[in-house]
Amino acid sequence: MQLSRGSLHAGKTRLSYLQWDGKGPDLLLLHGITSNAQAWWRVAPRLVQAGFRVTAFDMPGHGQSGETDDHRIESVAQLIAQSAADLGIDRMLLIGHSWGGSVALAMAVRAPERVTRLVLIDPALSLTAEVGKTRIPVFTQGIGSPIDALAPALAAANPDWHDQDVHWKAEAMQQCRAEAVVGFFTRSGDWDLTPRLAEVEAPVLLLVADPLATIIDARTQRAAQGQLRAKASRLVVVPKTTHNMYRGAGYEPTLALITDWLDSR
Repeated sequence: MQLSRGSLHAGKTRLSYLQWDGKGPDLLLLHGITSNAQAWWRVAPRLVQAGFRVTAFDMPGHGQSGETDDHRIESVAQLIAQSAADLGIDRMLLIGHSWGGSVALAMAVRAPERVTRLVLIDPALSLTAEVGKTRIPVFTQGIGSPIDALAPALAAANPDWHDQDVHWKAEAMQQCRAEAVVGFFTRSGDWDLTPRLAEVEAPVLLLVADPLATIIDARTQRAAQGQLRAKASRLVVVPKTTHNMYRGAGYEPTLALITDWLDSR
């Protein structure tokens, strides 16, 4: 399975992306804050085997992509959507984790004719700048540090992660720019995307991490469940998973749910 990297102009910046060769419908992966496209190192090959051509972007200010000065979710969604179109990806299955889930949801609402199915992995459904300010110290800790300095702490904090999960997360944190983290948490505006789930025409699989680890509180989960309109849409809570539910012990149950649901299309 061949993996290639490319980049393209996107508005005032450049976005880098990875593509795994495969035959079949296009599937686009969007990572969360302080990660990069390599976060999907284990997921993407599994999706290629399931019959998709897979592309993953380094989000703005992450990985090898340039930064953006507009951190609003809708603006980032527009940037990614245009970049996907520039790559010839006109219709896609779309999978997003955390911040990437926010962007994926906004993409599905703004261009319903392009998104055939949507998977949201413990997505960030709402945020205020006031709350965001409290998150900055945690999410900027270690940003820009050498991989060798970051990896031991990541491994200790996530003992069930694969060695490659640790390595690629450490690389992502080394590459991530603090400005992108601050931008997401405090300059993306005050927003709640939960009601917009009702506007998604494509089937949605909303995966929620274990109640002790998810970023989606019980009230928002109930509201999200009520907003899922499309036939075959589901909200599934996956026990014993963390917010990073496609890493570590959560990998197998999470990928099984995704691939089984995509097969049902």
